[in-house]
Amino acid sequence: MLGIFTIAIMILGTPLARAAETPTGTIDNVGNRIVFTTGSLTATFEGMVPKVTFYERNSMMRDAQQVNFRALIEFNDADHNGVFESNETVAMAILDEARWTHTGFYSLPSGSGVGMDFTQADPMSLQDGHTLAAGSVVLTVKAYNTTHTATIDGKQVTIGTAELKFDVAISNWPFQNSTDMLALQVNMHSSSERYDMMEDSGTQTVDGSHEEGVQVAEHQFHETSDVEQEARLSTGTITTSSTMGFFRFVNTATVTSPTGVTSSVPVTASFKSAADNDAGYKAVFMKLYLAYPYFQGTLVHDPSIGLGSGFPTLYLIVVGAAAAGLVAVVVIRRRHPQVQKDSVHN
Repeated sequence: MLGIFTIAIMILGTPLARAAETPTGTIDNVGNRIVFTTGSLTATFEGMVPKVTFYERNSMMRDAQQVNFRALIEFNDADHNGVFESNETVAMAILDEARWTHTGFYSLPSGSGVGMDFTQADPMSLQDGHTLAAGSVVLTVKAYNTTHTATIDGKQVTIGTAELKFDVAISNWPFQNSTDMLALQVNMHSSSERYDMMEDSGTQTVDGSHEEGVQVAEHQFHETSDVEQEARLSTGTITTSSTMGFFRFVNTATVTSPTGVTSSVPVTASFKSAADNDAGYKAVFMKLYLAYPYFQGTLVHDPSIGLGSGFPTLYLIVVGAAAAGLVAVVVIRRRHPQVQKDSVHN
């Protein structure tokens, strides 16, 4: 019985395998939201801004994960560590407070999937008195029919079906100084409020339920040797499903100069658990800052969100109990063969 119970629990907690299918999308102008469905993932853009809530649509639990492309921040890297720290801020554009326009859903080349573009519709005034022109920020969202391999800056990146890929294009940022850098602030929220940063020295877990405070500087993310870097919006409790959300980013970006010359630049990252008035919602978020060096022209970077496989504590408890039960049964049978025989006759 215990073995059957174990199998039943694992079946309920494991996402169902799905045949390849074309991602779909709906635009709800009345409800002011856009919904992507790709593989086992459902993603909703509330307010039609670059803020997405996503979950495993086949799961009984449907633990929601949230990723918000919150702001662009120019900063002066005074300590020359190559990553963003809040005390270095020079100017900021709050992206989710801007007005955005969007295209309809369109087919990707060769019918490989569907895409949609979000474009900053109006000029944005920065705190330093400069203006970010309308159309300076474009987010292209892509979803693929099957597992897709893309070449980004000459490197192979694999995109799954339960995944949305973003091309973040930033043009003509009005830098104050050619030594300044630009950071893309990404706010993350999950039902578990636990985040695993997959660094070169191993996994660093961040408690997203508590604000670290202004006295604590942003932590430098130590990249692995992989092309893609990853932060996991972990499940963490024994009642959650077997999937977990992730945010991945490629460790390089492509810059196209005003004369059309392309080059590759490094992308660094820092993170911190901190409070924010995110789209009118005051809460503590896991904040990830992707930092780009000074550039002229257009910079394109390639993060993605999606669902990955996990192995919840519940499985460990049930499987461990099942294994212990099996051992006990074997021992009983070996020690008391007559009892087993008599029970059969009964």
